[in-house]
Amino acid sequence: MKRLFAITTVVVLCSALFFVVVCVAGPPKTITSEGKWSGTTTPTGSCTGGFTAESVGTGVLSHLGVTTWVGPSMCFIALVPVSSLDYAPVFQGYGPATITTATGEEIWLLTHFTYIIGTGEPDSHFLWAQDIEVASGTGRFVNATGHVHSTGVGKSNDDGTGSWEGTSIGTITY
Repeated sequence: MKRLFAITTVVVLCSALFFVVVCVAGPPKTITSEGKWSGTTTPTGSCTGGFTAESVGTGVLSHLGVTTWVGPSMCFIALVPVSSLDYAPVFQGYGPATITTATGEEIWLLTHFTYIIGTGEPDSHFLWAQDIEVASGTGRFVNATGHVHSTGVGKSNDDGTGSWEGTSIGTITY
């Protein structure tokens, strides 16, 4: 009888704890996210119609604080022929990226980049823009969704890398 009472008590307490956790967590919230970023892009080779490159950087997001950005090597295809001197070369690429928070949680992204090289902007060798879809993550970001738009400027370094900086704004739901 004591054992049955103990088992029943544990089941009731576990059920109550489950409901408390579910109620505290509540429904997902949509948060406006703004950020400032800087980092480097390193060419990693060539691909049909363009080049491959990877990017790493750090940023500060309004709702997460300091974060890191890693975009593994992806192909950037020329939209305006590089051999044409009359137009600034335009490259576009699509691929995954990961933001890691200070607590180690990850936000997984799908990015669509556009680079415009040789823009003539003061202290700039290229302009960049990206549209980002939030595709999930770890910890509190499991099943996260959202859309972010980023823009910025960059310059070529003597070692062949590019240094960039920019801003982002969008929403994330988690």
